[in-house]
Amino acid sequence: MDNFYLKSSSKGMKYLYIGVSTLIALIITAPLFIIVYRYFPSLVVDFGLTIRIDMLLSFILVFVPTFTLIRFLNKKFVISFVIFFLFSMTIVQLLDIYSFNQIKKSYLDILNYVETNPVKVPFLSEHKMTIRNAEKIKEAIDYQNTEVRNFAIEASLRYFNEEGYYGKYGNIIRYFSVFKTINQWNYVPDPKGLDYFAKASESINHLGGDCDDHSILMAACIKAIGGEVRLIHTEGHLYPEVKIGSVENLSTIFDLIKRDLFYKESMGNQIFYRVDFENNVWLNFDYTGKYPGAKYLDNKIIGILNI
Repeated sequence: MDNFYLKSSSKGMKYLYIGVSTLIALIITAPLFIIVYRYFPSLVVDFGLTIRIDMLLSFILVFVPTFTLIRFLNKKFVISFVIFFLFSMTIVQLLDIYSFNQIKKSYLDILNYVETNPVKVPFLSEHKMTIRNAEKIKEAIDYQNTEVRNFAIEASLRYFNEEGYYGKYGNIIRYFSVFKTINQWNYVPDPKGLDYFAKASESINHLGGDCDDHSILMAACIKAIGGEVRLIHTEGHLYPEVKIGSVENLSTIFDLIKRDLFYKESMGNQIFYRVDFENNVWLNFDYTGKYPGAKYLDNKIIGILNI
């Protein structure tokens, strides 16, 4: 009987040690995994649901040797490490140096980066480019029109009005609400053989037209509520980009899109963004994407119009 209890106790300690070793390996793996993952070649399998093979391989590449190393270490060393870690975290918590909430946020930022796998798209010089029919397009962006201004305000308040959102995130919430409103866009081509640029004051009544008309309306609404927007011309397409913050706020912006406001729309997809020469972040607000920062139809820019 005594041998049975000794064996059970020994077996329980073994499982406990494995569990502790796994936890330590995960704690060490998380930041190392991000470093490896950023330089790992992209490997994606799409079966309707996007599977990140590169993410899985990166994790295995870091976790397995880390766990193996810890398992080969002396048990007393592992236990001492855990005690030291918990003691250190208790001290910094009491001294308010680095709280458990801050640790949680740091790890959520890491997980968020992995989930979004954000893609910084190279941006060409803004100063040597122009856009076709620039004057006609600018004239159509009648953001000072009373009806357009009223529509923009209503659109900016239609979604994401939960208490505390605006206080925490500022105007980004308003821009995302405008995006979601106008994203209900219905494509209707121009008359054959004619480039027709509908004024924003026309498009607010039906939310329909071609890519030029959508870009004009989006630009007018963002301008009407104090935002900054530019129109990007690629081969056969025109779409709006909106300035939504600085590079210092990237993790907050990605978290807001992926985990909160556009969780379902962006699930399994990446966020694409551009950074200008002043470290401002710009997101694609095209109707071809279901969330801000969706994939560009074409990365080759042939014209830019700053509004």
